[in-house]
Amino acid sequence: SPSTIGILLVMVSSLTYAIYIVVVNQSSIRMSSLKLTFYVLLICMLCLLAYSFTLPDLHLMLPPSPRAWFFACWLGLVPTVLSLVLMTVAVHEVGATPTAIMGALEPLTAVAIGVMVFGESFTLRLAVGIVLILSAVLLIVLGKNFHLRIIGHAITTIVRKTWRWKS
Repeated sequence: SPSTIGILLVMVSSLTYAIYIVVVNQSSIRMSSLKLTFYVLLICMLCLLAYSFTLPDLHLMLPPSPRAWFFACWLGLVPTVLSLVLMTVAVHEVGATPTAIMGALEPLTAVAIGVMVFGESFTLRLAVGIVLILSAVLLIVLGKNFHLRIIGHAITTIVRKTWRWKS
């Protein structure tokens, strides 16, 4: 079914993105971030073309007007090319793990901009998603130092201090 294919494609996309970050960090091949981004986008374009020809309902369509071409070019340059180049630079400069952690915070930025700039409503679903993302980032940052006893002790200490303060 189409939803199963979609879920599978999302999982493959996530896996290839993770592999890409690790390979960029561990590779002994040195090339400019712009050149690496070009090759990555070329491979992505070829995959999208192959995918679009496999199903007749998913063929590619050209933008219908000059204004649509303008917006398509900006959409390709700013959130795609620019972000990939800067991500490659970040992996080279600070490493794969900090870059991945900062990348995990991207949805939080999108929610904040959506709510504050575009007036979108902040729903319970968004709040739960933010809590899950922050929890995952916290677990990654804490890594091997994460022990439930330490967290339990910290919560107990906070509750005791708060209870004493209020009584």
